[in-house]
Amino acid sequence: MAVWLPVLKAALPYVSNIVAAAIPAFTSRKEQEVSSDLIAQQITELQAAVTHNAEAVKTLAAQLEKTLTALQASESEMSERLLVQLKHQLGQQLSHLNESLARGESMANQAHAQVTRLEGVSAALLMRVEELELQAKLQSGKPRRLDILVVGIALAAMLLAIVSLLR
Repeated sequence: MAVWLPVLKAALPYVSNIVAAAIPAFTSRKEQEVSSDLIAQQITELQAAVTHNAEAVKTLAAQLEKTLTALQASESEMSERLLVQLKHQLGQQLSHLNESLARGESMANQAHAQVTRLEGVSAALLMRVEELELQAKLQSGKPRRLDILVVGIALAAMLLAIVSLLR
């Protein structure tokens, strides 16, 4: 609606001219008879009004064309500005996404390193348990309570290490 206001403002002065020219002020008839001079005068007035109307319409069309050209130019400018703004915003969002991805990869690498350490600790504890079992078998046929206690503590330590690394 607001776009048409400049068009209407430009057209209003010409509309009054067109209306005034379309209703010619004919000479008043004093006689009932229509004389050929009167008809010729009225034809001349009508031709002048039509000529004036044509000029006013041409002027109005030129003004309308200028207004439409200006509207199209402003529309093009606004669409270019909007496109630049959208590209900028998308670039910022892409940058944020890349940063988040880098942080995620770093966290994944840290988790992988912890898993590797945990696997090493687990393997070392298993080897120690096997050593203790072998020593227990060699020393006597019965496992000693102290050896069982050490193996239990080692297994508990291994479970605690696994749980703490997983958190």
